[in-house]
Amino acid sequence: MRIRVLGAGFYGCSIALGLIADGHDVEVHESGGRIFNGASGNIPARLHLGAPHYPRSAATQRACQEHNAEFMERYGRFTRPVPINIYAVAADHSLIDFGTYRRILRDQIEFITLHDPAEFGLAFVEGGVMVGERHIVVDDARMHFAAQLAGAVKLNTPIGEVDSKDFDFTIDATFCANDGAGVDRYEPCLVVLLRGPTDKSVTIVDGPFPSLYVWNEDLGLSSLSSAKWTPFSKTCKTWREAKALLDGLSAADVERQAQFMISDMAGFYPAVRDLYQVEDYRLSIRAMPLSGADSRLVEVVKVGERALRVRAGKIDAVVQAERVIKDMIDG
Repeated sequence: MRIRVLGAGFYGCSIALGLIADGHDVEVHESGGRIFNGASGNIPARLHLGAPHYPRSAATQRACQEHNAEFMERYGRFTRPVPINIYAVAADHSLIDFGTYRRILRDQIEFITLHDPAEFGLAFVEGGVMVGERHIVVDDARMHFAAQLAGAVKLNTPIGEVDSKDFDFTIDATFCANDGAGVDRYEPCLVVLLRGPTDKSVTIVDGPFPSLYVWNEDLGLSSLSSAKWTPFSKTCKTWREAKALLDGLSAADVERQAQFMISDMAGFYPAVRDLYQVEDYRLSIRAMPLSGADSRLVEVVKVGERALRVRAGKIDAVVQAERVIKDMIDG
C-alpha cells in the first residue's frame, strides 16, 4: 500500500519504519524543518515505571509496565539509566500523602525510601524515594530515524487533507493537531534546558510541582519542567490557538516563565540555582486528555475512509500503537 504518515515525531517515525518493514510504500510528511520538531524533541523523554509518576491512574501504571520491555527491546540502545532518580511528595498542596504514595509503589516496583531527604538537598517535602528509571537520549533517537528514513521524510510539507485520496492510508501522528476528539485542551509548553550535573533527577509529586530530569549526559544538560509553569495556558481548545499563542511570545515572556520554573524548583531543591545555568528554551504543544487521574493511554481511531489518528500516550506505547495500526490496516 501507499501510506502517508503525518508528523515526524517518535510515534510517526517509528510507525513509518514498521510499515516500511512490512513492504509498504511510506512517505512521512512533517510540517516543520526537521524530525522531532514538536513534542518529541522538546519534552523530557523518560521511560516511566508507571506508579512513581502516575500514582492516581492504575490504567496508566499497567500500560507503562506492559510496554516497557518491548520498547527496550527495540529502542533500548537510545536510553540510559538515571543514577540518582528521586520522587518526593511535597509537604503541602500534594494530591497524595507520602504513606499512600509508598503503598502504591510497594505493590508494583522496587524503591529505596530516603531516610532524610535533606541529605539529598531536598526541602519542604514529606518524604521521598529513589527508583530505577531510564530516559531516552533524544538526539540519538533523532539521528537514528533520520538515517533510517532518509528519502522517506518530506520536511516543511503542509498537511493538507488528512483523508487524502492520493494515498491508500494516512496515519495522523501529529499529537492531535488535526483532530481534537477526546482532547480536553492543547497546552503551549516551555521546557528549560539547564547545564549542570546530570547524575541526579528530582521530581516532586503529586500536583502542580516541578521536575528536574536528565536530558543528555554527553552535553551536560538536564530539563526543567513544571506542572504549573510549563504550560503558558491551559485554556486553548485547538492546536492552532496554542500555536498562535506560542508564535506571539516574546523572548522576555519566555525568560520570565523560565524564572518562575526555576524558583518553583528551588523551593524544593535549592541547588538548582547554584549548580545549573540556563542553556536553552524548548517550546512545543501537547494535547491533554480529560482525566483527573492523569490517564495517559495511547489511542488509535479511524477518522476517515482512509485515515487513522494516533493520540499518543507515553512514549513507551509506540510499539503498541504500531501493532494496532497494522491490525486496522490489514482489517
